[in-house]
This record gives sequence, C-alpha cells and structure tokens, in this order.
Amino acid sequence: MGTSYIELPEVRVKYYVFGSGEPRLLVTAGIHGDEVTGVYAAYRLIEYLRSLGTLRGTVVVVPVVNVLGFSARTRFNPVDYVDMNRVFPEGAGSVVTRRIVRAVWEIAESSSYVIDLHCAGLNSYQYVLALYEEFPRVREFTELIPWDTVVESTGLRGQLFVEATHRGIPSAIVETVGGDGYYSEEWGEKLLEVVLGLLRGVGIAEGPGQPRVAHRTYYGKLVQVKAPAEGFPKPAVNPGSSVREGDVLCYVGGYPVTSSVPGKLIKVSKGTYVFEGDSVASVAPLSRG
Repeated sequence: MGTSYIELPEVRVKYYVFGSGEPRLLVTAGIHGDEVTGVYAAYRLIEYLRSLGTLRGTVVVVPVVNVLGFSARTRFNPVDYVDMNRVFPEGAGSVVTRRIVRAVWEIAESSSYVIDLHCAGLNSYQYVLALYEEFPRVREFTELIPWDTVVESTGLRGQLFVEATHRGIPSAIVETVGGDGYYSEEWGEKLLEVVLGLLRGVGIAEGPGQPRVAHRTYYGKLVQVKAPAEGFPKPAVNPGSSVREGDVLCYVGGYPVTSSVPGKLIKVSKGTYVFEGDSVASVAPLSRG
C-alpha cells in the first residue's frame, strides 16, 4: 500500500494505491464537498484494504477529491464555486480546480473501471447511476455491482463517470443517503459492502463471492416531481418504495403530490421548506431494459 499526493501549489489531494497490475479500479469520493457518506465509505474501504493480503490487481482510492469544498462542507470548490463534477476532463474556473480535475482524470484514464461515490440526499434511497442502455460494457459492469437498483443516467457531460464511459472505461456512480455536510453511518457501511462486492466481482479481491442481490431492477432516467404550492413537505411514502402512477408521494401546503410514472421512489423532501415548482421527489421509472 502506498500513500501518494497530488501536490499542487494551492492544495494537496491525498490518494491511496493498493496492489499492482491489472485490472485497475479507481474509487473516488468527495467530488462534491458536502457529500460526506461517500467519504466515510472511502475511508472505511482504505482501512479494509490495509488489512488484506495480496490483491489480484490495483485499487486506487481518492477519498476526498474536492479538498477545499470538503473543508467548507460545500458542494462546490469555494475558490471559484465551480462544480467539479461538471468540468471533466479539462476543468474550469480557477487554476486549482483545473489542476485537481486534470490530475484525477489522468488516474481515471489509466484505470480499467471507475466507481464514484456520491450522496442523493438525506431522505433518499441508494442507487447505481450509469449509462447502461447505450454502453453494453457498462451494463456488464453494473451487473458486478451488488445492489438492487440501477438507474439510467441523463448522460450529462463533464461528469467523471460519464467522460470515462465515453473513453471506453466502464464506470458508474453509487448515490447513497447523505448530503448537506451530514452522513449516515448505516448507509456508509452498506455502501462499503457494495464496493467490496464490486472488488470481488471484477476479480481484484478474493472472497466468498459477491453479496447476493435478490432482484436487480434496471430503471429509466429519474423523473422529478414538482411542488404544486409552497410549504413544508410531508412524505407519505418512504424512499425505496415501489410506487404506481398516481400514488401520493407527499403533501405540500395541503396538496397531494403524486407520481406521474410507476417505479421506485428514490428521494422525497423532508425537514425543509419548498416553493411552488421546486422538485420535491425523484422517481426512477420502470425500464424495459
């Protein structure tokens, strides 16, 4: 195991390298500085890998990409307010953002696979996000990730996993519970188990096999449900629940907010105030894929 640094004049980004040779898996977290559950899982992964013997390949872990944003618990780099996960591979904004993005991209380009850890919100359900419909190799990759919910990405360019996918590197995001500078230890441990299962799935780590997934379902692109009025949302359904078209997801200002599609409820607003037209829920629609 080796600890290395992306040494920049403005900041130092730490990363860890375990094992050697192929395949090479890059695990990133903290690209959004307020998404702490992914960072928690990344550091737990480092602890686990330190205790292992020989690996059949290489794992590179960058537990906090957006170091300055993480220190400030903000999504963006506070130097320039650039969202780092919208500007791969070249970067944008300040010199520090550009240098970090380019350095991480250089690691990604030499990888066989990329898995990026994010948070979907405090009242959400964990899911895998990938371009599985367009890229068969990505579909095969997601089948190695032991989780029950896979959602098709919008394919927005500039995201690390999207750009890596377009370069022929099977990649995905795992979105878990957390955000706004808070983390869930429970979901961080679940996320760790997913990543460890992936290590076994791609053949890097030995073990008894992947955790069993009773039923993996592939969903279409997330559908955002808007608030019909302003007020405090009161959820009627828990994230992770299956919903039908017309099911009430929450109430805002006394008005019911219903799902326009059948699928799985990924996120519903709670403990906040929303205005008319704000997104108050996300539903992953059932896919034919």
